[in-house]
Order: sequence, then C-alpha cells, then structure tokens
Amino acid sequence: MAPTLAPAVGRVPRGHGFARAFVRFAVLACLGTTMVPGGAAAQSYWIYVAAESEDEVALLRYDAGGDLTVEKTITTGWLLAEIEAPHGLAMDPGGEYWYLTLGHGFPNGRLVKYVTGADTVAGVADLGLFPATIAVPPHGTVALTVNANFHGDHIPSTVTIVDLETMFPLADVVTCTMPHGSRFNADGTRHYSACMMDNQLVEIDGATLAVTRRLDLVANEPAHAPMDGHMAMAPPDGHCSPTWTTPHPDGKRVFVPCNKGDAILEVDLEKWRVTRRIEAPGAPYNLDLTPDGTRLLATLKGSAQLGIWDVDSGELLHMIDSEMRVTHGVVATPDGRYAIVTVEGIGGDPGTVEVIEIKSGTRVASARIGKQAGGIALWKMEG
Repeated sequence: MAPTLAPAVGRVPRGHGFARAFVRFAVLACLGTTMVPGGAAAQSYWIYVAAESEDEVALLRYDAGGDLTVEKTITTGWLLAEIEAPHGLAMDPGGEYWYLTLGHGFPNGRLVKYVTGADTVAGVADLGLFPATIAVPPHGTVALTVNANFHGDHIPSTVTIVDLETMFPLADVVTCTMPHGSRFNADGTRHYSACMMDNQLVEIDGATLAVTRRLDLVANEPAHAPMDGHMAMAPPDGHCSPTWTTPHPDGKRVFVPCNKGDAILEVDLEKWRVTRRIEAPGAPYNLDLTPDGTRLLATLKGSAQLGIWDVDSGELLHMIDSEMRVTHGVVATPDGRYAIVTVEGIGGDPGTVEVIEIKSGTRVASARIGKQAGGIALWKMEG
C-alpha cells in the first residue's frame, strides 16, 4: 500500500489525489523549471480580460504604435438567471490553457480551464465562497485560488489547491479572513497572499503546500493564525487592508499594497519584516513589477489612476489618470514596455482596458469591453 501523506495543520484534504500531486509538484519545484517569454521587443500582445458584471471574457490584441482591439468575446458561466462574476484570470506557463474563477455559484464558485485560442472549456473544479485571484507556478502543475468570501461572514477562509491536469480540488488551506492577491515567487517555491480583514501576509511552501509564516503588516511582527470560527472585528485605526502581493524577481522581497493605508509596503523575506513604506495616495489595489524588477506598477482604485515607481529609489515616476473610474488590474508586458490596465467603470459604464507606455507614462491605446473589467492575464507576445 502506498504511504499516506498526513495533511498539514490548517489543511482540509479534498481527496486521495493529494499524494500523487504533492510528489509531482515537489519534484518540479525542486527542478525550478521556468518558461519565461523574453528576447526581442514584441510588436503585438494578446490579453484576456474578465468583465465581472457581464459573464464575459474579452480577448484583446495590442499592436505597438497602433490600436487595442477586441478580437473575441467569450461568454462564460452556466446559471442563466444569475451573473456568475468572472473575477480572476491566470495563464498556463506554456500558453496552452487559461484559467478563470467564477465568484458566484450554488453555493460555491468555480475554477474553469479553457484552451487558449479555441477558448473552449477543458475542465471545471469547485472552489470556496467567492474565489478571487488565481496563482499558477512556473511549472504549471497546480493552481492556488484564494476564496475571498467577499459577501459572507468575516471568518477565516481558505486557499483551494487544484491539480490542473485533472482539475481535481486537492485541499483547502486555512489562511485568513478575506484572502486576496494570490501570487507565486519566480521559481514557484513560495506562494503569497494577503488578508484584507486580518492585515496579514501569508506564505505557503511551494512543495509541502502548508502555511509556513504569517506577518502582521500593521504591528510588523510575526502573526498567529486567526481563530477558527472567530469573526474579524471592525478594522482598527492604522488599518492596512492588503489587497495584493507581488514578489520581486530577486526572490528577496515582496510588495503589498495597503488599500486603506495609501501605501505600498516592501517586506524583506529574510528578515520577515516590513522594511520600506512607499506612499501611494488613492487606495492602491493591484500591483505588478516589470520583469527586470526596476519598475513597480499600482492601480489606485480610489483616484482612478496608475502609478509607476522606481523600485530602487522609491521615487514616483508617473501618475496616469484613467479615462474612467475605477482602476482594477494591471500587468506588465514581458518586455517591460507597457502596462495593461483594467478599469471597472461605475453603474452602466462599460469596462475599459488601457495600454500605458511605462517609460513615458503615456496612455497609447484603450478599448471598451463589458461592464466591470477586472481580472487580466497576458497570453502571448510576438515580434
């Protein structure tokens, strides 16, 4: 009989496929295999963007120096009487598949696997309450999806681990209250997420898939797990409400926006402490870094802007107004030339996708899609 792997503390196993995927994932994590696009500057870029209030995903193409155009609109979801809220997007490292979270369901949300280009469904997995951001490591074996539970009680929630080959939910790792901003570091050995109601940064080991460390971002000291069944109280003075995590390519630090604190925090991963605070007035929400790690990008949800900072100096280089409110997601192109930004809109406004030239801080193109543009993932670029 094959040995049984004991679940780590705080993990609720989903099924017997855990041992097989654990071994597969651990081996790949040790190998550190990566598939990172690069080389000469591209001329064309393809991006998937979710329209949360339309049950649609748009595939857009930007030709450098030209227009941003919608090539295709993909309808998603199964419930005809309800908006299922496509929220988070992630790409398979090889570009063969893309993944989408649907926030609403009966009762839980879902992770849907699509074939890129054909945009047909290749698999579905059940998740938790309002799954939000998705992270896929460089070796592409699993997805970690934060169950943000935006509309439920403020009690500790989970990250669901899904085997992407079988689309089998392996386990739920209890992390914190209202988790968001799911991201792996460059080699897939560590995963980070933020707790919007507990002001914590949570680290998960990429091989064991267990929580290894927690950091209280307000007290700036190691934290304990929230009590099971404990309801988070109203945010205290100095509340951070972290909404995202972005590890630096150097593997030594991670950036976390304080959406309620108008700041972006830099956490030293060796010291496990906040070592720098970058002022970011306007409610910073989502972050990205250019692949060379020199530029930090942040959507400012409250002021409908995109900020661009020099990472080494912390200097604000550009603050770009969006055409509409409310800025949501941002991704840097792999050549570091452009930031692609999603803007939700308000009420019946259409969603907007904007292309910003990073060096000059200039908006060079935009396009309208369905209402509440949010989740974004870059599929490919071609020279």
